Amino acid sequence: MMTTTSPSTKDRIVEAGSSSIAAKSFNGCGLKEILDLADVPKGSFYHYFKSKEDLGVAVIEESAAAHAEFIREHLGNRQMSPLKRVQNLFSAMRDHYVEHGPMRECVIAKLALEVAQLSEPMRLAIKYAYADWSAQLARALTEARAAGEISESQDPEQLADFLVNAWEGCTLRMQIDQNTDAINQFIERITKTLPRI
Repeated sequence: MMTTTSPSTKDRIVEAGSSSIAAKSFNGCGLKEILDLADVPKGSFYHYFKSKEDLGVAVIEESAAAHAEFIREHLGNRQMSPLKRVQNLFSAMRDHYVEHGPMRECVIAKLALEVAQLSEPMRLAIKYAYADWSAQLARALTEARAAGEISESQDPEQLADFLVNAWEGCTLRMQIDQNTDAINQFIERITKTLPRI
């Protein structure tokens, strides 16, 4: 007989924090609201977190870990060429946004705009998340260059940073426009131009 493990108290708080921040903003949701959603008393919160800012870091780290695993899964598909894996990753991310909703899936980008100037611990957690994503992309692009799929003159690290930056701009437009037009244009453009650069 299989047994299911209930989320820990800490996990429930992080999940409630992530949901509340995604639905509103970091400053727009109060600690009481988060704890009510998690069904956790205030005293238990301080057993796991020093402050709401500390919870914000945990939300970023949890979201970044899930995103990193999603990226590894798609870039690790050896049945595709390296460049095709990169293109497929962005298409899969777009499809994930459509299925789950952009606000829930863009919590790191949302926090980046809101707290980067206000919280150094949260800024550093966000910076690390983006650096990890760029590093994973750079490794795939290095393979693509070795396979002759992109020009030998291309710097995989710079190209990876460019793709992450462009994607983040598209996710911002997605939240403003409430559609995936910008992301669709991005995917179409990289599909056509990456093999030529």
